[in-house]
Amino acid sequence: VAALGVSQLPWLASLSLRQRCIFCLVAAYLPSYFNGSEKRPGSRSNSWLFSFLQNAGRRVLSQLFDIGFQLEAPEALAACDQCIVAVHPHGVLSMGHFLVFSGFDAAFDKAAPATCRCALSAGILFRIPLLRELALAWGGVDAHRDIAKRCLSSGLSLSVVPGGEREQLMAQRGSTEHLVLKNRQGFVRLALQHGVPLVPVYVFGEAQLFRQSQFLFGFRAWIQRNLGVALVMPYGPGGVPCLPFGSTPVRVVVGSPLKVPRLPQPSPAEIEEHHSRYIRELTDLFERNKVAAGYGDRTLKII
Repeated sequence: VAALGVSQLPWLASLSLRQRCIFCLVAAYLPSYFNGSEKRPGSRSNSWLFSFLQNAGRRVLSQLFDIGFQLEAPEALAACDQCIVAVHPHGVLSMGHFLVFSGFDAAFDKAAPATCRCALSAGILFRIPLLRELALAWGGVDAHRDIAKRCLSSGLSLSVVPGGEREQLMAQRGSTEHLVLKNRQGFVRLALQHGVPLVPVYVFGEAQLFRQSQFLFGFRAWIQRNLGVALVMPYGPGGVPCLPFGSTPVRVVVGSPLKVPRLPQPSPAEIEEHHSRYIRELTDLFERNKVAAGYGDRTLKII
């Protein structure tokens, strides 16, 4: 814009100084917006910005919520060169994924450093300016199979929320917690293809942070199925939109790494075998920790 000069852009000359500044900022940002950084592991990760966001996130969340972390096998986790950390449930905000990936807990971050992981994130996050930059600074990448493979081939670990947008749309405060997992085998296939262990994580309280309105649920479900976007309608105390139940305790329990064999071309039967094994381990993790987490009356339903 500066090289062309205002005289060569008559319409620009007609703008006010503020409008010109906004135009120049947008023009400078667009190349970065369209450069595909979300498809290249680590291409935009920023250690300084990551540390700043990590510390700021810790302070804010610690003040807003009662958060606790528990590692069942820290030594076994630290011994893993790579792993796929699977976080359940998604919830409305996927706060658990943020807590896991941001290094909120020092012990977990020491065992599995956040700077050595890629966070598989919904593609919509990278289409929203500023939110895109935050996701990239944290090491987020588009949750596409080829990109996930690229991360693992680069020696990085992954964090993923298998339930995705469908589970996000179904998130509801209540006595039964729903996981969309029966037909979600992609993360297990990746683990087998690269021979990396699976680390189950259950976030007690994630599903209890909000209630969700059922208004136009059928239409919103259609949007989710066809466009991959979950139009959530959360509300909290007094029916106030987007206000979480702040008194809800959030307990993040990290299970033991589940080792799997390296199978470059796993058969459907092999994938099913290890997927079923993972579900059993996750269910056991839920049952043996729910009382201590303060959710002894909750039941888990996998769909």
